[in-house]
Amino acid sequence: MEPKLDSGSVLKAPINLSDLLNGGTEFQIDTEFNDHEGDEYFLDDDYGSADEDDERYKQLQTPWERTFGELRQEMDQINEHIYKRVTKAGVGESIPDSTRVVIEYNAFFEGESKPFDSTTLRDKPHRFVVGKGNVLLGLEQAVRTMRVSEEAQFVIAYQLMYGEFGCPPRVKPKADVLFVIRLISATPVSDGEALAKLNETERRTYATVKDKVTEIRQYARDCFQRNLVPNAIVKYLEAVNTLQTCQLKDEAEQAEQQKTLIALYTSLAVCYNRRDRPKDACRMVNELRRLCDVSKSAKILYQEGKALMSLGEYDRARKCLLRAQQLEPQDEIVQQVLKQLNDRSVKHQQEEKKIWSRAFGLAEKKEKQLSAEDTELLDNMKQTIQLFVEDEGSSTLPLPDGLTDRELSLMDQLASELNLKLNVHVTNNKKNYKLQK
Repeated sequence: MEPKLDSGSVLKAPINLSDLLNGGTEFQIDTEFNDHEGDEYFLDDDYGSADEDDERYKQLQTPWERTFGELRQEMDQINEHIYKRVTKAGVGESIPDSTRVVIEYNAFFEGESKPFDSTTLRDKPHRFVVGKGNVLLGLEQAVRTMRVSEEAQFVIAYQLMYGEFGCPPRVKPKADVLFVIRLISATPVSDGEALAKLNETERRTYATVKDKVTEIRQYARDCFQRNLVPNAIVKYLEAVNTLQTCQLKDEAEQAEQQKTLIALYTSLAVCYNRRDRPKDACRMVNELRRLCDVSKSAKILYQEGKALMSLGEYDRARKCLLRAQQLEPQDEIVQQVLKQLNDRSVKHQQEEKKIWSRAFGLAEKKEKQLSAEDTELLDNMKQTIQLFVEDEGSSTLPLPDGLTDRELSLMDQLASELNLKLNVHVTNNKKNYKLQK
């Protein structure tokens, strides 16, 4: 009779072992776990369900069912502890220090069919900076050998992973690991303080400033990609201010400076739109008008159109977006925003119509009792009142002389509907009426 083994405790959620080794992590025990559900944490029913696609199912299965020793024989040896097999070639160069990488991976222990650590299960890629020691040494050394878009398998010895003793009970002693990794992107990490480190003499020299501006732009772009948009705005503005104050020695430097400023202001317009600051985005476009013909840039027109749409300037926004569409007729994003603009414009017109229908509903009933002359006067008043309500710079609207009691009564009701006041002032025994906000 086989001895009965203790099934141990089961976690409610998987532990990220990298976090465990670098500062610790939190976990909860699943007290409702039953032995008959299986000794492994990942259940068979978790894979291949109706809402899981075939590709995800394959990623969550080990690509190698025999021993790691046999797998090493089919791989290239990177060093004493790492073996590699490329399954899809990448592009570019291998990864140096101070590079922010984004990877997807699934990690398997020998003899286990399902991953003990997986970005696929977390549904979120992993990001880290090479050379900072933020991940296990074996994983970092493996990624260093990769190129962007490359997919590869690595067998990494325990010496570069969890060590001789492992992390019981989940990680056994001397546990080698099979990593299946895809390198999504690799971006140099620039010095965000590159410009701040310049002295006053260096700041006045364009040849020195331009190289540091390149670093700042890369840093700001990296911030934007990580959704740190306020940080990106600060750095883009810093680059603009520094470029504008440095001295230019010839027309070539002036042309290069102008080209860089155009790129910076365009990036700022993008950032301000992302932060829902349309007035600032329009301000950046106005700066661009001093530097170039914005009517020839689909990207700038698109950003201006988005900003104007947010401000409710639908006609101007449509003009910008239609021009952008002319320049880039295949751009689906411009087409989507145009559709969004049309939807908003129609909704705005409908809401406006409802407001004025309620405001002038009584007037429409009274019009039938008015003469043709009075009706024409009332129509003119409606238009004037509407313009007055929409004009933020006007607080009072004098009414014409000679209004009948019926017309004044109607004006009083319209004023009440629109939160206006109908005031009267007597001068030389003459009544003067005006609408006041």
